[in-house]
Amino acid sequence: MRNVGIIGVGYTPVFVSKRRDVNIAEMISEAVDAAFRNTGLGPEDIDAMVFGNMQTFEGLNLPHLWASEHIRALGKPIMRIATGGTTGMSALHAGYYHVASGLHDVVMVITYEKQSEGDSQVGLAGIITPEIMTMLSLGIDLTGGTGMGGLGGGSAGGVSFQANSYLNRSGATIEHIDKMAALERRNAALNPYAHLKDPDATPEKIAQTPLIAYPIRFGHVCPTTDGATVAILACEKKAAKLADKVAWINGLANCASDATTGNLIEGLITDPGEQRPCMIAAKKAYEMAGIEDPQKEIDMAEIYNGFAHQCLMFMDRLFLCGEREAHVLLDKGELEITGRIPVNPSGGVVSTNAIGTSALNRVTECALQIMDKIEGGHKVQKDVHNAVAHGWGGLMQYVTVTVLGDKPRKR
Repeated sequence: MRNVGIIGVGYTPVFVSKRRDVNIAEMISEAVDAAFRNTGLGPEDIDAMVFGNMQTFEGLNLPHLWASEHIRALGKPIMRIATGGTTGMSALHAGYYHVASGLHDVVMVITYEKQSEGDSQVGLAGIITPEIMTMLSLGIDLTGGTGMGGLGGGSAGGVSFQANSYLNRSGATIEHIDKMAALERRNAALNPYAHLKDPDATPEKIAQTPLIAYPIRFGHVCPTTDGATVAILACEKKAAKLADKVAWINGLANCASDATTGNLIEGLITDPGEQRPCMIAAKKAYEMAGIEDPQKEIDMAEIYNGFAHQCLMFMDRLFLCGEREAHVLLDKGELEITGRIPVNPSGGVVSTNAIGTSALNRVTECALQIMDKIEGGHKVQKDVHNAVAHGWGGLMQYVTVTVLGDKPRKR
């Protein structure tokens, strides 16, 4: 297996609720063109492409084919990926193996979502239909307090159980979720590519937003965003010729448990806050990257958090702190951009959520920090040698983890 690095990143000019000025293909091409400008490369330098989005959210099939001219894909091999919220990082992992295996030397990973031209809730309903039919065939009552009854409030309804589980396990409070959301909105205000921004965000302001399903407030929830993200990957030999700085993909892994849409397995209610797949994937990714003590060796993290509590919850699942320590570190200011272990300096998914891009953005933000190419004021106030990026999706049970470094791992 060859070493693989990220040599370039491209974003759409803005990530906002509605891009009425461009259609889907035009919007994707903005990120592709930005990646070419940022690297000095052209379509002739790209050997293959990996494309990711949730096609059900826009109600369009095979977008990678009808957008092929706009993404400069004509005549090139292309693979399409869709794994829910983890789509962006799953696409990156596919691109990594394209290069690491020796199949291709330079691969472009393209992700997008334009939720203003579709209905994400309808798309989600289509995805979970097979599971609902299976549950009905097993005689599970979907109208009561078990099964799908827990999702009466949509994704926030289901995630509220997860948040309560985390609070009970960790000793954190709803005020800590308020505090985490405020921190990320302030970080987002420094990021020119973030969607929801508030330089004056405080826990008190977040606490004044309506309660959706305890302990989830409106201020804890991600937006629906239009945007596209591109990453260009290269083998070590090509990277040395094409880039002045590289963020090396030194470890990666993914893991899934039972589909937890209804939190049921073998007739028992499972704990949506346990997130054991994250722990399994993190261990494998750290081992691959040669990271022995994440708390000492990881300089920053970008954690997938469609809801603000998830940032704290996944910190201990990524072994960045002890099980009851994330909210303590938050109180001490150690998660700030200027802190010991900055978390989501970009503002995270809770501030920007073009779903197909969201997990890839966790990786690209880590990569830009390592390469010292951050635009805006959200640059971590220390040298970043190793970073971890995390994705969460599937049916609330699929986790991806990527470990990046400023040096390639030794073989």
